[in-house]
Amino acid sequence: MLRQIIKKDLLLFWRRPRELILLLLMPFILISILGTALSSINDGKTPEINIKLAIVQKDDAEEGISAVIEKLDKMGLAEERKSAAIEGMNQFNPIQILLNDVLNSEELKDSIKVEIYENEMSSKEEQKYSGTLEIPENFSAQFYQHAFLGSNNAPQLLLKLNESSPLEASVLKDILASFQEELTLWSAVHSIGINGEELQKKISQEIEDIRKIESVSKKNTINNVSYYAIGMSVMFIFYVASKVATFSYEQKESGIFGRLLLANVPAHIFFSGIFISTFILAFIQMNILYGLSAIFYDVTWPNLLNYFVITILMCIMISGFAVFLSSICYRVNSDHASQLFSNFLVPVLAFLGGSYIPVSQLGASFENISKFSPGGAGTSAYFKAMQGYSLEDILTQMITILAITVILVICAVFIQPKRGESV
Repeated sequence: MLRQIIKKDLLLFWRRPRELILLLLMPFILISILGTALSSINDGKTPEINIKLAIVQKDDAEEGISAVIEKLDKMGLAEERKSAAIEGMNQFNPIQILLNDVLNSEELKDSIKVEIYENEMSSKEEQKYSGTLEIPENFSAQFYQHAFLGSNNAPQLLLKLNESSPLEASVLKDILASFQEELTLWSAVHSIGINGEELQKKISQEIEDIRKIESVSKKNTINNVSYYAIGMSVMFIFYVASKVATFSYEQKESGIFGRLLLANVPAHIFFSGIFISTFILAFIQMNILYGLSAIFYDVTWPNLLNYFVITILMCIMISGFAVFLSSICYRVNSDHASQLFSNFLVPVLAFLGGSYIPVSQLGASFENISKFSPGGAGTSAYFKAMQGYSLEDILTQMITILAITVILVICAVFIQPKRGESV
């Protein structure tokens, strides 16, 4: 009986060419239009960053070291401890690390141009730069006192950002925030005997790693057409769930569901048929769309196995949506739920998932929310697969998809009408 139910559901789609056109032709048209017309949004290239940083240097490191040595002399510390402190100060110069090892590193020297001032800058002069960094007077002295003498006054670098250059300002903020954190770490762990020179190298390397895009640069870039091939396919796969739910409710109105119950066919068999037929339809839809994209726009996958694993998981999740929506329609005796899902929730899920524009452009908080949305988990998994990541790197997205599926199916089981209830 399950096989006949699946066949029936598939034939309902086959006999409605309008729905097939909506689910197959429409997304491919949108892929073609958006992929070629909106290259300014996502062209698969890393944006060029040209940062101009002005540094107002008010600190004298040598004077700072001398001042701390004088304090050490007055404190009457043991010669061994005093020598260790002096050696640490000579090995670890935070300002030189910032200027030479961070801002002038191989990864950043072509992107950041530094100009050093000794006097205050006017507001007009500051507007010429992406940011202005002030190294306050006695910065080195306060830093060494905090590190070696336990002073509570931890020094802070003063950064002013030019908000008219948001990308450059954001990069500067991240670099200097990381540098400040590493300085705090150095101060905190120095007392446990970590070698200052070794830690200096470690800090420089960690900050360089933060600014590298090594993991991305070694991966395949996603061009505009590939981006929208994924975005539109993930968006329109949700319409399969709403269409199946609508057709399912029509079977209730036409009396098919009631006759099946009278024939002693359990309700869960009927809804299992919906689940499997939705899976088949969604799987066919996704493969046709990506197949056409490959033929016409050379959208390819580095590893087909990863693609099929993600596609199968997505189709399972859509099947869960179809069963869930069908259960609601049967419970409330109306197909308004599937219409609401199609007209309102699908566009929202597509927006959250980044089907229209990259969610990274909307801020870190929005990006974190997107990762755990149904559409966001799918698009993120596909993007990573297309870039060449392994299934292990996509594990979080796959678990999210499976978790959403389980929740939908459990809810559907409790909602769907049982034998003996009014249908």
